[in-house]
Amino acid sequence: MTRCPHPLLRYPLAFLFVVAAWFLLVPALDMPVQELQGNVLLSLRATAALTALAACYYLCYLPRLYVNRTDMYAILFLGWVTAGRFLWPGLASAVRYDELLQAAMLYAALRIIFTAERRTMTLLLMLLCVLGIYEAWVGIRQIYGFAQSNHGLFRITGTLFNPGPYAGFIAPVFVCAAACVARYRFAERALRTWGSLRRLRAGVLLWGVAPYLLGWVAALMTVVVLPASMSRAALVVGLADRWATWIVVTALVAAAVGCGALAFRVWNVRGRFRYVYRAHPLRVGVLSGLAVLLLAGIGAGAYHIKRPSAEGRLLMWKIDTRIMLRHPLCGGGIGNFAGAFGEEQARYFASEERPKAETQVAGCPEAGFNEFLQTGAETGAVGLVLLLLITGSAIVSQLRRGAPFGYGLLAAALFACFSYPWGVLPLRLLFVLLLAGTCSKRVVRIPKRGHIVVLLPLAVCFACWTGLYSRYARRVEARRQWSEVRVWPNSGRYDYLVEDGPRYHDALQGDFRFLYDYGYALHKTGSYRQSNEILREGMRISSDPMFWNIAGRNYEMLGDVAAAEQAYLHAHRMIPDRVYPLYLLAKLYLADGQTEKAYATARRVIAHKPKVESVQTREMQAELRKLLGMPLPGEIRE
Repeated sequence: MTRCPHPLLRYPLAFLFVVAAWFLLVPALDMPVQELQGNVLLSLRATAALTALAACYYLCYLPRLYVNRTDMYAILFLGWVTAGRFLWPGLASAVRYDELLQAAMLYAALRIIFTAERRTMTLLLMLLCVLGIYEAWVGIRQIYGFAQSNHGLFRITGTLFNPGPYAGFIAPVFVCAAACVARYRFAERALRTWGSLRRLRAGVLLWGVAPYLLGWVAALMTVVVLPASMSRAALVVGLADRWATWIVVTALVAAAVGCGALAFRVWNVRGRFRYVYRAHPLRVGVLSGLAVLLLAGIGAGAYHIKRPSAEGRLLMWKIDTRIMLRHPLCGGGIGNFAGAFGEEQARYFASEERPKAETQVAGCPEAGFNEFLQTGAETGAVGLVLLLLITGSAIVSQLRRGAPFGYGLLAAALFACFSYPWGVLPLRLLFVLLLAGTCSKRVVRIPKRGHIVVLLPLAVCFACWTGLYSRYARRVEARRQWSEVRVWPNSGRYDYLVEDGPRYHDALQGDFRFLYDYGYALHKTGSYRQSNEILREGMRISSDPMFWNIAGRNYEMLGDVAAAEQAYLHAHRMIPDRVYPLYLLAKLYLADGQTEKAYATARRVIAHKPKVESVQTREMQAELRKLLGMPLPGEIRE
């Protein structure tokens, strides 16, 4: 049995837990841009505080700890990723692996705290409701113009940088709030009369009435603001707009599925369905068939309404799968997804003629828009299976118990199948918090007096945390200083970037934005060979064809026409709908005296009909017409 300490010790520990969890989530939410900021350092400090609290909870409560199935799968996954991190390293492996280390530390600390004191789960649930109320309030103020959005195209983003992650945070919180209402609905009787409410003890008010009321307020406010996150602030409809709208729709579906699972349990849908089916089998069968057809029709309608976005998402998943099949055992390496995606997409379009619908939706994403497929592409089939077992075992075990975290985790996992939540700090932390509340089948029981078995891993976590914090602090400071330097190209002073680039290279070598800026500055200052060295590093961690375009220009300036030609062709294959590589290739052929190839390539550029017309495309087409003496559209030659 777990020992119950004195209230003078119990309540201060609970207070410290709430404070640590607050400083874990609140700074992470206040990140209006996606780039690395100092907020992550605050979340790391809160992670260390929760780890220390886990040790205190264990020493004060002496709970009977055990390793369940989810814990076992998580340990195996961490071991597999750690092996891949050092056996198949990449430039961005350290950043991605550090994110995993923080998640592992947080998961271990919360598992100990939740096992020692079950009421801490209620405290965390109430904290999530409070954060949901806060985010919903910010969103409502943005809708009515009382607060400014963090994105130029969208009216509502909350405290995040665009409505996609905002909806991805709101949806699981809404489901948890609804589950909180269902779990503590016994408080309804206490709220009916003032007399019955006054007679309640303080413990019942804190652990019963308070979660019920917070759940109602959070559920009502989040359900209002969640559909409104699709509203735009501008009339310009572009690719980013379509992607964000699709992500918000996915969040709505995830919230609906989570609430559906909750209703299925609360209202005993299975038992009622069996009863009705036995009484009216024909009617139930017909109505069930009509319901399936209705859902299929809604799905088909949604696909056709957002067809470009859906086709783009399907193409991404196809490329993700091809990467995993190309590296089935170990994957492309953790943190190397974007570079592997660009290379695989170039192979895909170079192998044979692809439909125009695919060439028009091809892009250069930083994430796979499916966290499970992206994990499979980075860690291979083994990593994918382990991640599915972690998530699946946790969801099944919590849904069987009717735990509120289980329904929120179901919504978060479904949202992860269509977006990139684990690449956003608050969404990644939220997923770990929901995952840590699992209570699956016990596998290994830890001895009651086995202090060394528990405290030693916590000490190892602290040792890892010191290195983790120092690395993050170095990256954040380097990112801040480089942001101040990178404004000089607006004045034509690329030499300043060249001078400061080596200083930040070690800390930011996993940041493709830094590598592009630094490589482009070297190109502009005439350091073509060094520029290509930096650009090749960026090619390994980014799917942006601009790295290849600048490298081709470097080869062209060095007189290596063949290498420049291959670079431009590779850039075009990565995203066939972009004509800039062909424009550079046509000018290369013309300068090298290959007139026939120049004319043929120029005709491809001029005849190309991009999905989205732009001024730059028309200017490139007009320039090639002028250089090659081709008539302008509508021009009559005498």
